[in-house]
Amino acid sequence: MPAAQLGLYKQISTKAAAEFLGITPRKLEMMRQHGDGPVFVRFSPKCVRYRLKELIEFQESHLCENTIRA
Repeated sequence: MPAAQLGLYKQISTKAAAEFLGITPRKLEMMRQHGDGPVFVRFSPKCVRYRLKELIEFQESHLCENTIRA
């Protein structure tokens, strides 16, 4: 894997991931509990990390062109 792509696998904290997504850490925690947030890595109950790759994919999956719902 090229070195440039390795950065996508960097793991960041809940606080940093929330900042990246433009939401509060509490909102991200709630999304994680309900199963509707980005994929995460859990090392222990108190150690959760997010990979940049997954955060970008989560953002991409939520792109919208308008606010009208079908």
